[in-house]
Amino acid sequence: MSTIARVLPENAPTRAEIERARWPKYDAFAFISGGATYLDDIEPAGTLHMAVVRSPVAHGELLGVDVGPALAMDGVVAAIDGREAARHLAPMPYLQNPEDIEARTFSVPALAVDELRWLGEPVAVVVAESAPLAQAAAAAVHVHYEELRPVLDLDELTTDPSVAEQQFADLVLAANDFTRGDTGDAFASAPHSLQSTMRIARSSTAPMEPRGYLASWDADGRLTVHASHQQPFQLRWELATMLQIPEDAIRVVVPQVGGSFGLKMTGFGEEPLVCLLSKLTGRPVKFVESRAECFLGGGREQIHRAAVAFDDQGRLLALRDHITIPVGAASTSPGWRMAYVTAATFPSAYDIPAVEIRSRVLLTNRPPWHSCRGYGKDTAIVVIERLVDMVASYLGLDPAEVRRRNLLPSDRLPHRLPSGYLIDSGDFGALLDRALALADHQPAKDPRVTAPEGDVVEGVGIAFEITPEGGGHPSGPLRTAARPTAPVPETATVSVNAEGRVEVRSSVTNPGGGNDTSLAQLAADELGTTRAMVTVVQGDTDRVPPGTGHASSRATAVGGAAVVLAARDVASRLRVRAAERTGARPDEIVFVDGRVEAARRPVMTLADLCSDLHSTSGAAALIATRSYVPHTQQGLNDSEEYRYTYPYVSSGVYVARVLVDLATGKTTITALVAVHDCGRVINPTLVEGQMHGAMATGAGLALFEESLSDDDGSPLTSTFKHYLLPRANDLPSMVVEHIETPSPHTLLGAKGAGEAGVGGTMAAVLNAVTNALGPGCPPPTALPLTPPRVLDLLAHAHGGVAP
Repeated sequence: MSTIARVLPENAPTRAEIERARWPKYDAFAFISGGATYLDDIEPAGTLHMAVVRSPVAHGELLGVDVGPALAMDGVVAAIDGREAARHLAPMPYLQNPEDIEARTFSVPALAVDELRWLGEPVAVVVAESAPLAQAAAAAVHVHYEELRPVLDLDELTTDPSVAEQQFADLVLAANDFTRGDTGDAFASAPHSLQSTMRIARSSTAPMEPRGYLASWDADGRLTVHASHQQPFQLRWELATMLQIPEDAIRVVVPQVGGSFGLKMTGFGEEPLVCLLSKLTGRPVKFVESRAECFLGGGREQIHRAAVAFDDQGRLLALRDHITIPVGAASTSPGWRMAYVTAATFPSAYDIPAVEIRSRVLLTNRPPWHSCRGYGKDTAIVVIERLVDMVASYLGLDPAEVRRRNLLPSDRLPHRLPSGYLIDSGDFGALLDRALALADHQPAKDPRVTAPEGDVVEGVGIAFEITPEGGGHPSGPLRTAARPTAPVPETATVSVNAEGRVEVRSSVTNPGGGNDTSLAQLAADELGTTRAMVTVVQGDTDRVPPGTGHASSRATAVGGAAVVLAARDVASRLRVRAAERTGARPDEIVFVDGRVEAARRPVMTLADLCSDLHSTSGAAALIATRSYVPHTQQGLNDSEEYRYTYPYVSSGVYVARVLVDLATGKTTITALVAVHDCGRVINPTLVEGQMHGAMATGAGLALFEESLSDDDGSPLTSTFKHYLLPRANDLPSMVVEHIETPSPHTLLGAKGAGEAGVGGTMAAVLNAVTNALGPGCPPPTALPLTPPRVLDLLAHAHGGVAP
């Protein structure tokens, strides 16, 4: 895949500096050799396996669970239902207080007790000597219930949010409204206005490795949990709360993780259940979910009824979006909070005087939302970028020019969105110009799209994306009574031994994206050593300092800053000692590739200096722990109006080119170009890899990916044969380029690079398909644009353009 690295001239590094920054993955050999250890590779002697009995209906009264048939089977060790589990476990705790965003709270048990709320909800668990036997025993359990009418059909919930709030008052989980200016007056006085409805389907994160947990208790009553997880300290807090034991009686260890994309946060009943069953049986207990179980959850499902007012030049005057967001059954997982972020991201980077966003988050009898990469920002981008293209088409203007006329100029930054989210920095015009140049975008003499001709038509789509990132809201163990909503830091401990070997212990975890490489790189740069001399420790609550783990693209921008500060403390002490030995000033001491130089003269090796300081001052002199919070969050307190502000915002422009086959409705993406600004790029290879993955996700969500269910709520997409991810041959070679506008609010100038690219690519592909179909077709109102949906648009085209 083609990649180009570029920064603004005043920040341009040399070619040597760029190549030096392209460290290969920190422990790549373990993966390519098959030596990496995942959760399912860990199996102590005597391990039992847990299987889950799940609700057969979407809604019902639970009358009883008969585990007797399972217990009668050879090799079955234990089986419990919800009532028995409730004797030992407190309800699932909320990692983040719903009241912080004015949402309702619910008591959610690990296993259903009286009510069945969604098809697939855990109602009992069985433990056996092997995983197949446990599955067979689970199938033998009888669930007695009286079926009730479920709320499943999305059409029931897609009225105007104010009407839905009255009709479905019991289902409203949260109401999020953000306004600026007078939209009523702006729409009444504007020369033009357009409306759009966009339905975004439920979809899944679909990681390579599903969730998994292994629990065991030692003779002293201490619990160790190995988990494929993003947030070990939050998991430890959840387990301590439910098991009603001290947090320090639990150790959580995260092995290598085969992808997460938001899925592997807390809030799943299997997490405490493996611990309980291990305690009851006195043996290690493991649970690894099946692919079908992994597909039960989902997210992103939304209905937008949006409108935009504008003048003859395409200047946007007002935006209105009324959003209905069905998030499934009540859950303590942070996934449902994505709905808040969607509403809070509007109106993206556009300078729109009047804005009215009304979002109603509704409960249904579908599986609860889990967190999904993009975390709600992606869907907001899809909606507003569709509106901008509609304005361009209506006025006969180039879509790029309409964006240029409405994007916030650099001298208007930083800029507050109506929600309070802060766009801290950026050069949006430069992003747009460079993306158009890379994509060889040539505005047509007649910019109005033309009607399709021939069997295959081509279209081009543009999208601008902002991605608020770096949110460090307190949760679980990170909340304090004195500062319940104050932002939290990431923390790192850096130590150097007498041989000059560096160990980095970070509160940041690595769910497979490679942030351990960046952390090692940052420590090595500060201490002037080589990558072979650096070891990174993550994801072990007994060995690393507490923090948020992995969320909101904080790993390098926030966690990396803590590493740099700690490494600088150690380096400063080494410089003082080197100065004492050489007679040079500390500021003349430089560490380069394992050497110590004084006034540009090599004087000793770093290992010799470390050995000397270790022998004279002890090991403590070579250890430092530092925490870091971005500058915009450092002064926040519990009365702060914008206490949910993300500290930095990445941005980007995406251009997609597609071919649409009018006979089959199949869309083929022939080109994807992205120009991305995530602030200072610490490691271009890792950032480009993140972008390739995000763009692939966005392309899949635009064209293929959809979690489907039958009329009774039964899942229809339970394997990769039915849930269609894009394959390598479904995607073109991607071009990714970087423009750096360093964040003024982070130590390194870095912003986030993990969530960007999903929404921008979704929107660019959507706009490209719309452009290809031409003005004769009704505009798309639903994603993904599967072949049947495209054929349906063609069947309703003006002039009878149908295959």
